Amino acid sequence: MAIREMRSLWTTAQDLNAEWQLDLLLDAVPRLVAKYGDVAAAAAAEWYERQRAEYGPSDSEESYRAITADSFRDEAIRAAMQSQSSLLSSDPQQLASWLEQAITRWVHYSGRQTIANNVIRDPSKPHWARVPRGAKTCAFCLVLCSQGFVYRSEDTATFAHGSIDKYHNDCDCEAIASWDADESIIKGYDPDRLYDQYAEARDMIASGNIPEEWREQMKAAGIKTDSMYDPHALAFLIRRTCPGSVRDGVKGD
Repeated sequence: MAIREMRSLWTTAQDLNAEWQLDLLLDAVPRLVAKYGDVAAAAAAEWYERQRAEYGPSDSEESYRAITADSFRDEAIRAAMQSQSSLLSSDPQQLASWLEQAITRWVHYSGRQTIANNVIRDPSKPHWARVPRGAKTCAFCLVLCSQGFVYRSEDTATFAHGSIDKYHNDCDCEAIASWDADESIIKGYDPDRLYDQYAEARDMIASGNIPEEWREQMKAAGIKTDSMYDPHALAFLIRRTCPGSVRDGVKGD
């Protein structure tokens, strides 16, 4: 529904000059994101409460009302749109495509963050995992999904918020809560397999055993070659060590 409304807005904007188009979009898009972000957050909170009631504490007296996350920040949305504004004149269709993907990510943020916030806040101490959808995910998401149901405490809150914020356009990952991390089974989600691929890349960085050609490519792209917890470095290597396992695999590089 957010995309349908965005397309209607885009059609209206075509009758304006580029400056007025930008003004219209900068005003309307943050409000659209807030509107549908609130819907996504409410749906996530309801889902969390249902999951908690079914799989959470057995003590029926321990009630919990999930809180909803704020919508994506208006100023961050406007700054991102400003960075792409030259496309209004040079390639408006590319801007329209970018904007649809960005709006989807910004709306989904509220639902994803709602799950992460409640896991940290909930006294029943559940965990949450970042779970990919579909047969394959991209290498960057594989790094973040490989950890399984580990995000939980205040000690991991900073990492949890960092991970939950690292969603790219066209990302299909979801935040899933669990009250028994050892027994959680989600069809198609195999964190052990993902972790093995992550660990191979991490160990290459730790040992310095990165092929020289790849090392030079990483340096040219501004990617660190000595940080075994940098998701961009890990993703670079996973694309090449496991090209058939990720959507953006690189073969014969």
